[in-house]
Amino acid sequence: MVQKLLYGLAGGLVLALPHRASAQATASADSAAVATAVAAATQHYDKEVRAESLLFNGPEYVNRTTPGTIGHPFFERAEPQLGTVVYQGARFAAVPLSYDLVLDQVVMTYPNQAVTIVLVPEKLAAFSLGSHQFVRVRADSATQNVLPTGYYEVLQPGPVSLLAHHTKRPQQTTVQQVLQVKLEQVDRLIARTDQAAREVSSLKDLLTLLPAHQADVQRYAREQKLRFGAAQRAASALSALRYYYTLPQ
Repeated sequence: MVQKLLYGLAGGLVLALPHRASAQATASADSAAVATAVAAATQHYDKEVRAESLLFNGPEYVNRTTPGTIGHPFFERAEPQLGTVVYQGARFAAVPLSYDLVLDQVVMTYPNQAVTIVLVPEKLAAFSLGSHQFVRVRADSATQNVLPTGYYEVLQPGPVSLLAHHTKRPQQTTVQQVLQVKLEQVDRLIARTDQAAREVSSLKDLLTLLPAHQADVQRYAREQKLRFGAAQRAASALSALRYYYTLPQ
């Protein structure tokens, strides 16, 4: 079937070649042209099919949000965003992606179709959405309580890294005797080293994982009036950790 397709593509390419008026064109020249066209068609076909076979091999995505729910389950916005993926060791750019925070699934829209495919987690090492970079973390026995397997946004890489785990959870409320369900985002902040991980809810949590310069970072946080309430926590932790990396290591 593939061979027939390739020769069909090749035939189209050959027919598109300028017609030679000379009646002395030989069969060998035609054969060479067909062989060249087949090689070009094969290369194009293999490139396209190889990419699709790598990416489009997951199950079909099903949005399990209950009708009438306020909000959407995705990271940042409901519409797909162009991003990059590192999948089965290969990097793909300009891929239309959505990240379902309820199911912790990364889904891809099939080009020119309404079908969306779930990228298989075990094959997806990393992905990006806009300026946000994500990695898949596999839990180990030492950190699984704080850092279970899943996707995490990398806020600051390094020997002491800062990660964020985003989820959305349905919250039920009653308004004028009518039950409403709203999806609310919950963000966890985690500092991580090779040996340990700790959820960050205060400056002290971050300082615990720093191998040096705790007093310097604490003084910086005090001077900059860094706050670790829910609204300021990620920005404050990121600022403190970036300052730490400006110090002699």
